[in-house]
Amino acid sequence: MSNWTSITIDSLKAAGHGAIVNAAETAGVGAVDPVGESIAEAVARVRAACSAGNQLDADPTTVPNSVRGLAIRMALFALMERIGLPLGEDQRETRRTDQDYLLRISADRLRFEQPDNAAGNAEMQPGADIDTVTRTDRRPYTRAGMEGLL
Repeated sequence: MSNWTSITIDSLKAAGHGAIVNAAETAGVGAVDPVGESIAEAVARVRAACSAGNQLDADPTTVPNSVRGLAIRMALFALMERIGLPLGEDQRETRRTDQDYLLRISADRLRFEQPDNAAGNAEMQPGADIDTVTRTDRRPYTRAGMEGLL
């Protein structure tokens, strides 16, 4: 059994929400697939949060099994909003909890299952922190002070 799983349209339907998926597919306009787009956005957000403390799987459509349900819920809630189906109070609370958990995953660098096929250097990896530079003096920028930066 693999440690990371792809989220697909069938994943959403298997979660018992086929009617939402069908309504979103019907509401799609042009070449944009609203279901595929919602799944891709949810997976990308989960993977971005997980990248802070974990090595990612090489397959960009996969998420760790332990947050699979969270990714499915994120995609479904986005589809519900897209088709104008209001979220119930329980669903809004679940969405808030999921968003808080994603923030915690990233901030605390929580560890997840090892990927089945570890990604190379092309995607965010642990240790890829960004250094920032701050200045304590608050002088206004002038044309003379910016010379050489154009």
